[in-house]
Amino acid sequence: MEIKLNYNHLTHLTLNDLREHKPQKDYFVGIDSDGTIFDSMELKHKDCFVGSLIRVFDLVTITREIHMVWNYVNIFSKTRGTNRFKALILTFNYLREMDRVKQLQIQLPILKTLEDWINESKSLSNESLINLIADLPLNEKLIIKTVLEWSEEVNRVVKKTVFNLPPMKGALNAIDSLIPHADLVVISNTPLDTLNREWSENNIISKVLYIGGQETGTKTEMLMCAAKDKYEDSKILIIGDSPGDLNAAKNINALFYPILPTREYYSWDVFNADSCNDFLNGEYVGHNEKNKIDEFESILKLTPTWMT
Repeated sequence: MEIKLNYNHLTHLTLNDLREHKPQKDYFVGIDSDGTIFDSMELKHKDCFVGSLIRVFDLVTITREIHMVWNYVNIFSKTRGTNRFKALILTFNYLREMDRVKQLQIQLPILKTLEDWINESKSLSNESLINLIADLPLNEKLIIKTVLEWSEEVNRVVKKTVFNLPPMKGALNAIDSLIPHADLVVISNTPLDTLNREWSENNIISKVLYIGGQETGTKTEMLMCAAKDKYEDSKILIIGDSPGDLNAAKNINALFYPILPTREYYSWDVFNADSCNDFLNGEYVGHNEKNKIDEFESILKLTPTWMT
């Protein structure tokens, strides 16, 4: 079936494209994708990221530890939803401190070059990493090439594994309720190719104006370009499942509605029953939003399970 795309859809959306956005409605809603529209966080991380990490970095002897750490970093902690390259550094740092990893004398890669790139790069994407590799000395080039191989393998495995995964019904109901009132934009850390494929194969891509992903920029950058000073602060809502979504919302003084990890379907039911109308009626500001954020932050674990 041929899918007709909204005229604003760009396969490689840039920050400049978002800067040129002109409001069509009074309200703006930025929506995350993985874990928010699609119940895909555990599927992607447990079945795609971890297996690729073990294979590419040849770490089969500490499979259990990698599963434990990666899932903590990316699903159950305050770093949930972080960029994959940041997650890789955090994972290796945690692993180095684990007794069994020390006992086995596992030599994990030192990723100082990757860390410097994360701090300096405007785009934390595979394409940007390829450009970095071209300018590196041989010893550093080999390490970063392995990181790139892992990231590309993740994308291949996701494409093979995560298909025909439907959006959560509550998410679709919310989108349909918001469309008459708000400009809807996807604000995600997922690669653009994956986002466009997942939204297209479910025939929902035409429901949003733009799809912003890993290559576009950070979530804060995307929101600054698309929404800040174009809409009243109280009429900008960010919906997401990670602290990164919350931080991006607060960086532009926008409102935030959390999709609670492990309680995604419940979260959408509450939004559709109450919070959607509260937002559109100007009643979500204040204690209403604060209570939702407090509940969200209480779910994510502060201390790694292996340290308790």
